[in-house]
Amino acid sequence: MKLELAPAPAQAPHHRVAGRLVRDVFVPLSRFPDRLRDRRFWNIQLMVVAATIPHYAIEMAGFTNPFETFHGLAITLYVIPLLYAALSFGWEGAILTALWLVFLTSPSMWIWHRGSFHWLTEVGQLAITLPAGIMVAWRVDLESKQRQRAERMSARLSTLKDVGERLSHTMDVERVLPAVLERLLAVLPAQVVWLRLAPSAWNREWLAIIKSRERLPADGVPDEELQRLAEERREPVRLGDRTAVPLSREGPVVGVLGVVWAAAVPVAEEQVEFLGAVAHEIHVAVENARLYRERQESLQTYARQVTQAQEDERLRLARELHDETAQELVHLVRRLERLREGAPADGRASEQLDDLLQSSRGILKSVRRFSRDLRPSVLDDLGLVPAIELAVEEANARLSDCASLEVSGTPRRLGSAVEVALFRIAQEALHNVEKHAQATRATVTLVFLPGSVRLTVEDDGRGFDVPENVSSLARLGKLGVLGMKERAELVGGSFSLESAARNGCAVTVTVETPGVPQTPPDAGVSSHPRPAPKPAVGRGP
Repeated sequence: MKLELAPAPAQAPHHRVAGRLVRDVFVPLSRFPDRLRDRRFWNIQLMVVAATIPHYAIEMAGFTNPFETFHGLAITLYVIPLLYAALSFGWEGAILTALWLVFLTSPSMWIWHRGSFHWLTEVGQLAITLPAGIMVAWRVDLESKQRQRAERMSARLSTLKDVGERLSHTMDVERVLPAVLERLLAVLPAQVVWLRLAPSAWNREWLAIIKSRERLPADGVPDEELQRLAEERREPVRLGDRTAVPLSREGPVVGVLGVVWAAAVPVAEEQVEFLGAVAHEIHVAVENARLYRERQESLQTYARQVTQAQEDERLRLARELHDETAQELVHLVRRLERLREGAPADGRASEQLDDLLQSSRGILKSVRRFSRDLRPSVLDDLGLVPAIELAVEEANARLSDCASLEVSGTPRRLGSAVEVALFRIAQEALHNVEKHAQATRATVTLVFLPGSVRLTVEDDGRGFDVPENVSSLARLGKLGVLGMKERAELVGGSFSLESAARNGCAVTVTVETPGVPQTPPDAGVSSHPRPAPKPAVGRGP
């Protein structure tokens, strides 16, 4: 992955080398106050003292000949603190400890080894012992760094796997992205991690998600200039302590992932590559979510058009049944009544006319009921509440008056699509109560709230165990519940189903209804039950 840097003034090669040398010297020195609070630092000093005391004791005892065994043993002890310093603080600790040992050893040269070139032999022993210890320390430090690099790589791969799983197991990417940025903040030496998604990815305004270890920097995050450069170059871009990676390198840019690195932390190329890999995962997830959302919108549009076509066809059939078929049956009943009036009171012809008249009236009643089931005219003329009252009335005729309607709030006319959807859901729920619930009571509750309306149909029937995903009811043959859910979603509503074996069932639908806010029922508006009127007896044709 190529790391694009913002334009900076050109520097000569020797200036860059000198700057790197100064950084290598002063960075360890800047960490010295922190080392003083580290117990391992003082362990090293104890080891240095433990190795220096025998050295001076041997010198003071008279074993000043550099070729004697005791004298060489004292010099060899310096390898121990060197190795421990390398294990504790790496190459930096080994070099600084070696310099410290040379400083502590130098007084013995001026006191006991000034003649016969003994000081030269002392220096030679140090030149052999200390570099040998430093080489071992360098090897230990190299292996330690390789192990740390492998651990960091393993942590990044684990994070990348976790990010991929989180993003691939949901289409609600916006909800998962904050957790993804939290994971990035945990594995990167960063102060802030931020993400901006373009409106094209969400069909809305710019979406910004920011995660920080501490308070946000005063100069603003996300950085708009850095974001613009990343979008234009389609490559990772770094400005100072900030890096931004575009989510896509081909096609329109859907967003930018950015990092504000922690102070005094060098940014490695592998860290930028890891950031690019996470950006790619986010890009794939965002694109999949966008395609899924477009597909769902297309399916909903298709389902809405199919539902509207069905309602239009039902309305046409209902009108034809009411205006033509029912009227023809009314004329037939009237003619049969006139024939019955002119026929003899007793006789076979009179009995046949009575049978025909009774059958005709039954057919007329069924046609009218079919017409109301297809599309009750009261729904278009008077609204939702009278239509549901009629549905409850018809359910009472078949359920021995066990159904009732309760209305809360101030009833108002809703959009045609919303009224039709809520009526069909109430109609289907009452049908389920009649056919399957074996209930002794069913209650339809309609609540008009400020900006919304809620419909609830509940019963005390046998109920059933509701699966976690309501859509899986289709495999169980419960298509009516699935149809209610789809109707609610087509008008932008929410659907919930609560039921348990032998504990009844409750279907609740809530739909947002933009318009003038109404006073809620608990703020002074009447909330009263409205039992459905009983069916009339002896009604004429």
